[in-house]
Amino acid sequence: MRPLAALSRVLAVAILVWLGLLVFLALSQRSMIYYPSRNDAESLEREARVNGFQPWTNPAGQTIGYFSPAAPNDARPPAAVLITHGNAGYAAHRADYAQILRDAAPDRALSVYILEYPGYGSRPGQPSQTDFLGAADEAVSLIPVDLPLILLGESIGTGVASATAAAHPECVAGLLLLTPFDSLANVAQHHYPLLPVRWIMRDQYPSGEWLQNYRGPVAIVLAANDSIVPAKFGQTLYDNYQGPKKLFIAGQSDHNDLLRTLPPEQWQQAMTFLLSAGNP
Repeated sequence: MRPLAALSRVLAVAILVWLGLLVFLALSQRSMIYYPSRNDAESLEREARVNGFQPWTNPAGQTIGYFSPAAPNDARPPAAVLITHGNAGYAAHRADYAQILRDAAPDRALSVYILEYPGYGSRPGQPSQTDFLGAADEAVSLIPVDLPLILLGESIGTGVASATAAAHPECVAGLLLLTPFDSLANVAQHHYPLLPVRWIMRDQYPSGEWLQNYRGPVAIVLAANDSIVPAKFGQTLYDNYQGPKKLFIAGQSDHNDLLRTLPPEQWQQAMTFLLSAGNP
């Protein structure tokens, strides 16, 4: 009986540890998903202006992000890109996208908008799926409707972009998704295989489900060596999407490397695909 009693005690301890870890994850899950950086509004505005951006405000006068308008009197056809960034940093950290995107769309007068999430930068609020999607809905409503609009999402922002495109298919001309997933819950389950993550996760970002309500062009960029969102989750999203689509794989890239490693010609191929697939 003694060996059985000892085994029972070991199992009881293991179960208690497992339950404790489960409770910890349930209570701290959002702090494990979101990594916002904060700064005061004045410093953020200075940082944005140095990089060619200016504050983007809503009708209530609240700063909801930053935008870099196309040059005045530019004779090229206009277009816009709205960036929904990843789960770390803040909007002003993504200013480098503007020149990359303009180089990739040389025949367009491109305006670039970067959404600031609630709880990031100087924007009040707490990060959550509900609040991110609400912020993106508002952002789309404030971009001129006569501009072909591309949504560029990175990492968790690909979920935001997918949901926004599904909610506003008439406004969104295409999606450019960098290191996406079919569901954030599937990524979390991959990292915690012994825990029932899908049962307790509040912010699941089911991009694959959302994109069932969108049929515009989608360009997906995967990082072959992605250690945070393994490429297989983005591949599943691509395989299941039923609309026009194009896949790019950055063979030497990890999750945060695409700005540095994706070749300029692939940026251009992606933008050309999105802006030419039935868009004026």
